[in-house]
Amino acid sequence: MQFKSITVIAVLLLVVASLSAAGCTTSTTSNTNQTSSATSSAATHDAFLEKFLTTYKTLEYANSSEKYTAWELEWINSTSAHLQTSEIIKNTTFGDDYTYMVFATSQDATNYINTMNKTAYSIDTTNYRDSPNAVAYQNATGQAPHTFKRYVWNEGNQLNISEYKNHQLLQIDNIVLISTTKILR
Repeated sequence: MQFKSITVIAVLLLVVASLSAAGCTTSTTSNTNQTSSATSSAATHDAFLEKFLTTYKTLEYANSSEKYTAWELEWINSTSAHLQTSEIIKNTTFGDDYTYMVFATSQDATNYINTMNKTAYSIDTTNYRDSPNAVAYQNATGQAPHTFKRYVWNEGNQLNISEYKNHQLLQIDNIVLISTTKILR
């Protein structure tokens, strides 16, 4: 009788061990599924924004007066991406933090810009149609942008690099760019 009890306990322990192992297998399968759904969401990026960002990167890397030491692009969702760069221009290292968003229409982009708090910003009336973002837009679409608005806010003392930041809100037709640039050294 005691031998039967020990056998039953041993069988139960094997069943518990099997279930535990099965749980680990399920978890691994679940991780695989998460990876494949992350890959499939990559395919849903807005094709125009993706083309624009690729064109922008090509232009920036072709500029011999700048040397990029970092270029990290991460998609936030299908219509927006976060880009962090580090670049050296004339022995000065800049850290840039960009958020790019594409809207269905230029009016939608304007409406979005209009909802933002721009109290600290001033509109920049200089013609920046030759800026890398405007050129990338023109190369990606085959035409110059109709809408180009740039708002700028210089925060801190430009002579003290530890406290200075340049903030920009930029609209190029249906693309909105929000950026912050810091001098790193």
